[in-house]
Amino acid sequence: MPSKGSLTYQTERLSKIPSMASAISKKIAKFRQDYNKLVDDAKVFFTEYQNQQAKIAQLNKLKQAYKQQIDVIENYRQKHGKLPRIKNQDSTENYLKQLCTLHQKTGNELKDLELTIRNANSLRYEMLDHLVDQMLDLLNGRKIFSQFLGTIALSAPSPDDKVRHIQNEKNKPIFITALTIAFFEALRRQNKISHPYVKVKLHEIFADGDHAKYSLMADSQTESQTMPAGIKMHYREEILKPLAKASLLQSIGVHSPEVDTILGKDKYRVLENETRNELVKVQREKSIDYIKLGIGIVHQRFDTKEQRDKYLKFESKILSFILYIENSLSNSNDSLGDALRIPMVYTSIILSTKPEFDYQQIYQAYDILQNGAHAQAYRSDYVAIFLQMVGRFPLGSGIYFVQHETGEIERAIVSSLYPSNVDEPICKQVTRRQLQFISQAEIIVSQESNLFFAKSREISHYTENYLRTKLPNGYIWNAAELWEVQIPALNFWKKDGSVKYNAFYQSLGDKHD
Repeated sequence: MPSKGSLTYQTERLSKIPSMASAISKKIAKFRQDYNKLVDDAKVFFTEYQNQQAKIAQLNKLKQAYKQQIDVIENYRQKHGKLPRIKNQDSTENYLKQLCTLHQKTGNELKDLELTIRNANSLRYEMLDHLVDQMLDLLNGRKIFSQFLGTIALSAPSPDDKVRHIQNEKNKPIFITALTIAFFEALRRQNKISHPYVKVKLHEIFADGDHAKYSLMADSQTESQTMPAGIKMHYREEILKPLAKASLLQSIGVHSPEVDTILGKDKYRVLENETRNELVKVQREKSIDYIKLGIGIVHQRFDTKEQRDKYLKFESKILSFILYIENSLSNSNDSLGDALRIPMVYTSIILSTKPEFDYQQIYQAYDILQNGAHAQAYRSDYVAIFLQMVGRFPLGSGIYFVQHETGEIERAIVSSLYPSNVDEPICKQVTRRQLQFISQAEIIVSQESNLFFAKSREISHYTENYLRTKLPNGYIWNAAELWEVQIPALNFWKKDGSVKYNAFYQSLGDKHD
């Protein structure tokens, strides 16, 4: 069997990507389960780590004090050839033995505590590293990113569901991480990441200097090239994995007792600005403590000093990169901060945990980010790239459109990222003549045929009264309510690769009333 770090192992593992919708759902459930284990362990860490750090400081101080006393006595004996007299001590020899015993006992206690902490840190590292590896194994191409994110969005509970905020909270870190990876890829290919670590690593990894031509999203419909396996392995290990870890851990501090105190019993309530600012500050501080003290650089044994120094140098850079990303969330318009912050804001709308939530709010995500860019809360060029990737209509959202061949009002669900036009989503049509229907082809719903737009309703062959009567709940619909009830995931995510354009329906008669 190939070793875990070998190119053969990496290549074999990357080929074992599930293609069935049911397998994707199981993967998401497994990722969520693994993340919850990480959270459970983090709760233990947050209750213990400050006392452990204080104990280490105390033991180090004691050990140093004993050593100083021992050194003073030994230096005196070496200089004068005899032991000094110690005030309130009958025998300096016995006192020296006591000091040596206490020094050794304190040292052993310190070693035991440090070993306990190292073992716990190693376990956390393994849990996190395994989860990130599994996610990056899966997320490999436009189709799989769309299916992964779409499945999570479509599996979200209804606005009235009592467990909606709890379920969404569990899915958010996974959703944010996948979205951040996809977004980073788009930024990288447009040379938008200016952080020194990333620039140096990209130059090292892509020896020909043209990293933009390679993409994780490469498929038959794109002009980019698939990354060679060797390049991909280094890119994953040195850039994508640290980025994914920072994404997964950016909210881990919310599970600390200090945050619990701020939130009180109702952790999902709407907070006043002052309380919210304090919450964000404490959460980030605790997340950084978890990364530095709860994981840090995992202890390893090496045969030579050179191997050890190389390992520490590599891991120190990785850790610094992760910490920089976390700290950059507090700095507006930072290149790495916005690469994570924008997906975080978007996810908070799509998978809202607010007590009051109207499904139609997800269709406002596009405008909210645009307004944020205009207010200079985020880099405008980043927002433009992100919105081009997700489009106006979120993955898994439902729309009504006029079928250009029949003139019938039909339902569709957004099924893919990367629309050519942000106002023209790539969808799966799920009704034909208003009966259940799911083909393997995707359609691009033109702006003129999408009833979401007021202008499209005006030029359609339906009167305003008819549309209001036909669609009393508005011109969008919650596809999650029918997910796996009337719309099986297995059928929905089957795609034959064909994409049709749904143009404007040309009516020959008067408006339909």
